[in-house]
Amino acid sequence: MTDATAPLIAVIPAYQESATIAEVVTRLQAAMPGTPILVVDDGSTDSTAELARAAGAEVLDGAANQGKGAALRRGMRAALARGAGFVATLDGDGQHRPEDLPRLAALMAPDLIVIGSRRGASGQPAARRRANRVADFWVSWAARHPIADSQSGFRIYPAAALTDLDRYEGRARRFSFESEILIDAARRGITTVAADIPALYGAALRRPSHFRPVADIARIVIMVAGKLLSRGMDPVGLMRSLAPPRGKKEGRDASAS
Repeated sequence: MTDATAPLIAVIPAYQESATIAEVVTRLQAAMPGTPILVVDDGSTDSTAELARAAGAEVLDGAANQGKGAALRRGMRAALARGAGFVATLDGDGQHRPEDLPRLAALMAPDLIVIGSRRGASGQPAARRRANRVADFWVSWAARHPIADSQSGFRIYPAAALTDLDRYEGRARRFSFESEILIDAARRGITTVAADIPALYGAALRRPSHFRPVADIARIVIMVAGKLLSRGMDPVGLMRSLAPPRGKKEGRDASAS
């Protein structure tokens, strides 16, 4: 497992985020001084890359838009190559408050993925809330433990959860990657815990989310259904996923057996 004292590196996938990326980088530097920041420019045609560099981030340039999943994997690989023991991910559109990253870091452990959960927050659009609940049900079932806000991209991963990124190439290009990796990590004994964060939507954002509730959740459900079918629909996993939410210690003790 990962050394708990190993460094944390932040990865920010960004596509056409010139309105927000400099502020996100600056606020993250203030919230987590000394934390290296990698911005993965996913083929932006605006000034996203230039503004991120000017704000102090290292930028990984992309010639063409590949989707969020591909951008995340590229940033994760770069972070691991730079010696990261943990990789924090957050969006470049301001949907996640960099000031909340210390809440996630407080739960950081070598056998946990920490998710910034908006599940108890107000302000989430009804359609988005319903779509997220559907995804949570299916992802939790396949992961065999309750996962709050499986669609939040504000996370901290231990390096042990990122050892086989090549297996996702060519298929998990958009948002399904972030669901699938939770399931695969759980099956290796790396469980998920939540840190409560606010939900920022509507007027709080400077552009609409790239997330498409119907299409992207449908893609996630299809992916999860395939994993469940390979386990005979895993009725034990369903029972475990419906258990009351667990605290950090209980979440770590739960196994993916």
